[in-house]
Amino acid sequence: MRDQKRAMIPAFSAAWANALRIAVNDDAAYRDAASGWTNPVALVVESGVEPTSGAAVQLDLVAGSCLSAASLAPEQVTAPYVLSAALAIWKEVISGRADPLTAVARGTVILTRGSLFTLMLHARGARALLASAQRIETLWP
Repeated sequence: MRDQKRAMIPAFSAAWANALRIAVNDDAAYRDAASGWTNPVALVVESGVEPTSGAAVQLDLVAGSCLSAASLAPEQVTAPYVLSAALAIWKEVISGRADPLTAVARGTVILTRGSLFTLMLHARGARALLASAQRIETLWP
């Protein structure tokens, strides 16, 4: 039997947003860690020179599940919690090489909308969300 390679999904694309929704909903650890979280969240790639600059993924997260996920332009984001960073930073955070809450504390990921206090209360869920993203075979530009 030959090894089959899974297709790489471009970061922050519509296909990646859908893969993230599926990964979150298939993740029992996320379900447990985020059972108290009931807010949509958007991950925004800051404008710059990268090919995916100005991209965003908005997730409708409710009690440990993801009801929907969409790839949007940043100006279309309506989520009450918005995290913004350069593409290189998202690559580090999503790959697990950087802790998301440390990145927020250092200002490399910026909470542009929402309560930092509330976000920190749900740190375990935030880490579990990004652990779900690590399961996606992501193509980074």
